[in-house]
Amino acid sequence: MLIQVVGINHKTAPLKIRAQVGLTPDQIVEAYHRVHELVGQQGIVILSTCNRTEIYVAGNVSYSAIVDWWGHIAGVERREFSDALFWYADTKVFDHLFRVAAGLDSMVLGETQILGQVKEAYELSQKYGATGFLHRLFRAALTVGKRAHAETAISHNALSMGHAVVELGRKVFGDLSRTHAVVIGAGEMGTLVARHLSSAQVGNLTIVNRTPERGQLLAEEIHGSYVPLNQLMRVLPTADIIVSSTHASNFLVTKQMMKEAIKGKGERLRFLFDLSVPRNLDPDIVRLGSGIFLYDIDDVNAVVEANLHQRQKEAVKVEKIIQEEIETLSSDIAASEVGPVIRQLREKAESIRINELNKALNRLSHLSDADKQVVAETTRLILNKFLNDAMVGMRAWATDKDKEEYIEAVRELFHLDGTTENTRTPKTEHVLQPER
Repeated sequence: MLIQVVGINHKTAPLKIRAQVGLTPDQIVEAYHRVHELVGQQGIVILSTCNRTEIYVAGNVSYSAIVDWWGHIAGVERREFSDALFWYADTKVFDHLFRVAAGLDSMVLGETQILGQVKEAYELSQKYGATGFLHRLFRAALTVGKRAHAETAISHNALSMGHAVVELGRKVFGDLSRTHAVVIGAGEMGTLVARHLSSAQVGNLTIVNRTPERGQLLAEEIHGSYVPLNQLMRVLPTADIIVSSTHASNFLVTKQMMKEAIKGKGERLRFLFDLSVPRNLDPDIVRLGSGIFLYDIDDVNAVVEANLHQRQKEAVKVEKIIQEEIETLSSDIAASEVGPVIRQLREKAESIRINELNKALNRLSHLSDADKQVVAETTRLILNKFLNDAMVGMRAWATDKDKEEYIEAVRELFHLDGTTENTRTPKTEHVLQPER
């Protein structure tokens, strides 16, 4: 059974092309209603996210047929995206999907969201009865993803500045629900930091921005409050965490401003993060007391880089899990291919035994029931002993690279029907690596 994947992701194509051929939820439903157009397919699962669209297919279907079918569903000419596609078959598909499920193939190494997306894609295919021979593959992929996150630290530690701010804040304050965070700037970086702080359930979150429109919009999104930049001093006295990310060319918080803000507050801890270039927070602020800590963009970047290095070390452990699961899946699939022909041979032999036994017993009517039972048991034992070596040998074929040829030889030798529901489908031609 040929299993292949044709896809596009953040490594092979820019966002513009990914957006063109990415399938919307409605288009995916349409695709499942049109799987009959892929003649020869015996299972299909479609995974489509903002960073990737991948079509997994089991059966004797050509690369060209899959790409053309995809283009028709997406409404895009093949020539507009075919150069950006990747293609894998057989165990390379296992390796790729397992890496995707474990977060090794994501833009952010070890991210966990993709595992849920793989699960949703699998379940949607099941809903429309399209999964077919891909059931075992996707169940194994979910196992890999769960093992990766449970048995390694691949998803631990922050890999973004916003997340790093939260991580550092938690190390100091523990429960952030009792803290007041002030984010100065509602641009891209300020927005990301604010969202991370909001997700971390900071008790009080204030957005400070020069233009009210953007500041108020962000404050509403993260359920915080908005303060104009010219009223920054209103919130500094109660701020435990201060993050600045603007394009201002001067200090927005000076040493004097901070001195006034902490007056009478003793040695209360204050964590300040200056993510701006040039700096927005006066470096001399740290001289105001031992409870004040100031990190610049290089400090936060260093934390992110250290975390990335740690995740890369954990990725080695995940790779080992992937190889273990590839071996298990390959063995299971191989055994499932040998199993049906073993059953067929035994069933045919048993059918012949029963037919011939009944003929013989009809001619031996003088035998008692006990004698007939002895004859029947003797024929059964002879058959089992005769087939035993053959069965053991065929089971050993499961991991043999030539097993398909051996299986076909047994079918031909014993005239076994290869089309019954208990047998595998007729042998298919292997699709070669497509030319681009």
